[in-house]
Amino acid sequence: MDNKLKKNYIYICYTLLALAIYVIFFPIIAKFLSYISPNLTECMYKKITGKPCPLCGGTRYIANLKQVLKTPSYLLNPFGLIIIFIIFEVFFRIFCIYSVKKEKINLKKLLIVDSIIHIVAIIAFLIYEICFLIS
Repeated sequence: MDNKLKKNYIYICYTLLALAIYVIFFPIIAKFLSYISPNLTECMYKKITGKPCPLCGGTRYIANLKQVLKTPSYLLNPFGLIIIFIIFEVFFRIFCIYSVKKEKINLKKLLIVDSIIHIVAIIAFLIYEICFLIS
């Protein structure tokens, strides 16, 4: 059972690592996708409702991340905090994969810490969503 848990956790870590890297490189990927079909990079929420979604502007934000070098406060908005979390996620996932494979850390304790981190992140994102919908 423990070996199966370890194997599944590593697969989840690889998946979340790939998703985090995808989000970081999405502005580059979006350029190529828009050449294939502009519909692939349209916001479906905005297309269906006519209203901007809570993440509208996220691709532009990531594409302009070099602005942080000029204005560090650029990170202190919701997208900046999301990007900080995604960058943290990349390093955290690499740490988790390494630690679990080399058995440097107790897997059950790591699962608890991992769960707490992501529950807090989900709650923060839901608060952002609610604030966005109210305004």
